[in-house]
Amino acid sequence: MIFVNLKTSVKKEEVLSFLSDNKKVNANVRFDDKQGIPFMHVKENDSSVHIKCEMMGGPSKDNAFLVGTYFKGKIKEVDGETHLKGVIVTAPIYHLVWFALLCVMIWQCIYHVAISAMPILFIAFEVIMFSKEFKKQGYIKRYLHRAFSRAEQSKNTKR
Repeated sequence: MIFVNLKTSVKKEEVLSFLSDNKKVNANVRFDDKQGIPFMHVKENDSSVHIKCEMMGGPSKDNAFLVGTYFKGKIKEVDGETHLKGVIVTAPIYHLVWFALLCVMIWQCIYHVAISAMPILFIAFEVIMFSKEFKKQGYIKRYLHRAFSRAEQSKNTKR
């Protein structure tokens, strides 16, 4: 889970136009083509912004397990500054179920006074199988920072 709090002097509409234009934000940015190129699906409704990351052009289809990795936040313009606040999360439904199952396994180990390798193997499974999904959090965070900085650069070149 990554918390995002960005602000800029660019108008809200311009920031939203940069956020929804993947080509502008990702121009001159190099990605590992073996994994695919991150593509951001941006949905905005009044003051809320929802960005979902999908890896395009990789060797396998990105299924975005359950909900996938996404940003959910609010954007508003206050005193001539645009503020974006929100959180980047990876499949919260999956993690709730995973955490509950881990707690049950640990409780079983304590109840039966036996040490089991299952909780450790379960954590290893999580790290190995979903490392690609966790990398998307960083992609979204960098995408948001790039969008804000490029909107700021665009404003400065118009002057």
